[in-house]
Amino acid sequence: MPPIIAFDADVIGRQRTGDETVATGLLTALAARSDLDFQVLAYVRDVAKVPEAITASGVVCPVAVAVDSNYRRVAVSLPARLRADRPALYHGNYVLPPSLPCPGIVTVHDSSYRFASELMPKADALAFGRIVPWSMRRAARVVTVSEHARLDVLKSQPALDPAKVIAIPNGVSTVYAPDPTAADRVRAAHGLEPGYVLFIGALQPRKNLLRLLEAYARVRETRGTMPPLVLVGNAKQDHDELADCITKLGLTDAVHRVGYVEGEAALRDLYVAAGIFAFPSLYEGFGLPIAEAMACGTPVLAADATALPEVAGGAAVLVDPLSVSAIATGLATLLDDESVRERCRAAGLVRAAELTWTAAADRLVSVWQDVLAESPQRQRAVRSVAAGAPASVVAALTSTGQVDDLPDAIAGLRQQKMGDALTIVVVANRPGDGTAELIRADYPDCVLVEQPDTRSYAENQAVAFAAAPGDYLAIVNPDAIAQLECLPRLVRFMEEHPRCGLVAPTLRNLDGSYQEAARNFPEPIGSIIRRTPLRKLLPPSRFAADHYLGEPDSARQIDWSLGAFLLIRREAWDDVGGFDEAFAPLYVEEIELQWRLWQRGWEIWQEPAAEVVHVHQAASDSAFFDKRTVWHLRNVGRFIRRHPTVLAGQPPGLAPSNTRH
Repeated sequence: MPPIIAFDADVIGRQRTGDETVATGLLTALAARSDLDFQVLAYVRDVAKVPEAITASGVVCPVAVAVDSNYRRVAVSLPARLRADRPALYHGNYVLPPSLPCPGIVTVHDSSYRFASELMPKADALAFGRIVPWSMRRAARVVTVSEHARLDVLKSQPALDPAKVIAIPNGVSTVYAPDPTAADRVRAAHGLEPGYVLFIGALQPRKNLLRLLEAYARVRETRGTMPPLVLVGNAKQDHDELADCITKLGLTDAVHRVGYVEGEAALRDLYVAAGIFAFPSLYEGFGLPIAEAMACGTPVLAADATALPEVAGGAAVLVDPLSVSAIATGLATLLDDESVRERCRAAGLVRAAELTWTAAADRLVSVWQDVLAESPQRQRAVRSVAAGAPASVVAALTSTGQVDDLPDAIAGLRQQKMGDALTIVVVANRPGDGTAELIRADYPDCVLVEQPDTRSYAENQAVAFAAAPGDYLAIVNPDAIAQLECLPRLVRFMEEHPRCGLVAPTLRNLDGSYQEAARNFPEPIGSIIRRTPLRKLLPPSRFAADHYLGEPDSARQIDWSLGAFLLIRREAWDDVGGFDEAFAPLYVEEIELQWRLWQRGWEIWQEPAAEVVHVHQAASDSAFFDKRTVWHLRNVGRFIRRHPTVLAGQPPGLAPSNTRH
C-alpha cells in the first residue's frame, strides 16, 4: 500500500480567498498526476464542497474532520484522525497539531501576525504569534509561498535552519485568461460597464482600502470623470468604517460593492472586463489577485511592498502604499497613458504564464519525498525545540463554574516569575458562569478559550494545550495555588531527568498539612472502602493505608499523583495521546494517563521542593455515597477492566524485581 500524505484542506469551501485558492490549486494539480507513489488525504470540513476536479481521479481523497471550534479541531479532531489514518507525513496550514504521530510540514503563507499585527484582530495576532512559531520549530520543513515570505519567516525565527524553509510560489488557474465575451456576462450579472477600476480581496485593513478610496477620489476630482470603483470580497473590515469613508469622500454613486463572488469563471469575467486592477495592499505573502489579473490581460497597480514586486515581476505599476498621492498618480497614469497599459498588459501575460499550479505541485511533491526519505532519528531531531532555547510552559486552567477560585490560581502562576516562558490558558467550560467575562476584564494576558457548552475534562485539556506552544504542560485545578518557585523547580527537575514524563509537587491543605497526593495504583477493594462508609467502619484498613505513600523528604518515583497540579513533558503527552475521554465526566482520568505513561517507558516523580496549596481536596475526600462516588467507582472499574495487570500490584512496564513499594 502506498504511503499516505495527510493534507490540511480545511479552508476549502469556507470563502477563505487566498488560502482556499492555494489549497484548491495544489490539490487539483496533484489529482491530475498519474505518477504519484502515495495517496493524498485532504482533510476538509465538508466533503460536498470539494471540487470534482480534485476528487475525480482518486489520487486525492477528501476526508471530513468534524469541528465546532478551531481549538477543538487542532487539539482533538485532527490528532484522532491522524491516529486513525496513520499517515507517513502530515502537511498543515500555519499550524501543526500538538499531538503529531508522524513528521509534519507546515505552510506559512505570510508573517503578518509578526510584522503587521496592528492590521489584524488582536486575538488573532496573539494566537498566531504563539502557535505558528511553535509549529515551525517542530516541522520537518516550512513551506512559504514566496521568497519574501521565506525571508520574513527566517527573520522572525532565526533559529530555523534556512535549508528547511522552502519557497514554492503559488500558481494561477488556467481559467484566468482573456475572454472577449466576459463583458457581456459582467453586464448581465452586475450591471457594470467594462473599463471600471477593480479591487478583489478580503475587505480588511491590511488591504489599504481607505487610502485607495481617497486616491480614487483625488483622481476623480482632477479628471472630472472616472470609471466606477468596484470592490469584490467579504467584508472583514468594519462595514461602517468603509461606508463612512465612501460617504465622506462623496463616492456613494461611484463605488460598487459586489460582495463575495463564488467561482473562478465569475472572477475571471470581472478581471477581464476591468480597465485597471488596483491592489495597494500593505502586507502580502504572495498576492494572488495581481497574478490572476495579469493572466486575464488586465493592467495592474500594486504596492511596492512585501511580496508584490516579486510576484509582479516588473509587469505592474508599483506605488508606495502609504502615500495617497503615489496611489493617485499610479491610477491616473494607467487611466491616461495607453502605452503604459499596453506594456503592463503584455508583460503581465508573460509573467502570469510563469506561475502554474503544476509547477507548484511538482515542487511540493519533491519536498514531501525529501522528508519521507529522511531517517526517523533526523525527523525527530527536526521536530524538537532548538537546543539552548529556554524551556516554556503552558499552564491550563479549566473553569466549570469555579470562577471564584480563578484569581488565586492565576496569582499563584503569575508569582512564578517565568515571564514569556509561561503562557496561562483558561478554558471557560460553562457558558454564562462569568469565567470568560472575568478573564477578558481582569486578565487580558491570559489566553481565553470559550467552549460553546460544557465539555469533558479530556477535551478541555487537549484544547487548552493546543491554544499555545510549550515544552511542558501544566495541569492546574482552579483551586490549586502554586507557591513561590513551584514551576521553575518542576521544570528544572524535568530538565535534569530526561525520562521523567510527569512530575508532581507536594500538595498541602490550607492549614499547611500534607495532602496525600502521591499514591499507588488502585485495586477494587481498597477503592470501595475509601469511597464509601466502610472507611468509617474499618479503620485503619490496610487497603486504605497501602494506597497512600506518605509525605516525602526527597524526590521519589511514584505510581501516580492527584491531578490538581501536574507538569507533563510535551513529548510524553504526545506519545500517549493525552487524556482518554472514556473516563468522563470526572475522576481516574489522571490515573489512567499516568498508567499509560508508565507503559510507554516514562517515569512519574514527586518533587517535594515544589509546593501547591490545594484548597478543596479536604472537602472532596470527606464526601461519600454521592454522585461523585458513583463516578469514581465506575471509572475505577473501567480502569481495572482496561488495565487488568494493575491487580498484580505494581506499575506497568516494570519487572517484579523493580517493584518500588
